[in-house]
Amino acid sequence: MNLKFDVLSEKIISVTEYNNMLLLFDTGASTPVWCYGVNSFIKKFPYAKKMNYKFLLTGFGRSEAELINFLKKPDASEFQNYFADVYSIPEFVLTAKEEQVIWKNLNVAVTNRAFSGVHMILSYTMFGGMKLSFNQACTNPEIIIESSKAIRYTYVKLNNNFSGSILQYIYSQDGQEQSLTKAMDIF
Repeated sequence: MNLKFDVLSEKIISVTEYNNMLLLFDTGASTPVWCYGVNSFIKKFPYAKKMNYKFLLTGFGRSEAELINFLKKPDASEFQNYFADVYSIPEFVLTAKEEQVIWKNLNVAVTNRAFSGVHMILSYTMFGGMKLSFNQACTNPEIIIESSKAIRYTYVKLNNNFSGSILQYIYSQDGQEQSLTKAMDIF
């Protein structure tokens, strides 16, 4: 599979418009994040199922010191600003021309924390076993996804050191057998 998406010319980051959504391909993200709230997420992905764990939101303009301070002294009124509900999308599909890649059971953190005007942040961990590139050497920059398989299976790693109910990251594999690769064990 070889999918190509044009990068929006007004953005200086790898953002594309796809299926009435602005998608950011983020090499620093460990979990996909929906940034437009639960109601719009459920409208876009009506078959998504709410999971029984949360995702700790790092980044989003927050300093490391702020995050550490919150974790040392959690404030219930700030909980929703630091933790997001997680939903599993049964099939998340990206299509370009006649080619497509389908992620089975893609876990997505759902929040109202806006980020660069995008609807959804696609994490680098979604593209395990694939080649993801950002071609700026052409007139119209493009994002290219190369995958040997049309179907990818996604799994989660919960943070057992902190809490078994906190999603640490997602990862993608070719097959249905769930096994962490050595590359993912670095987290």
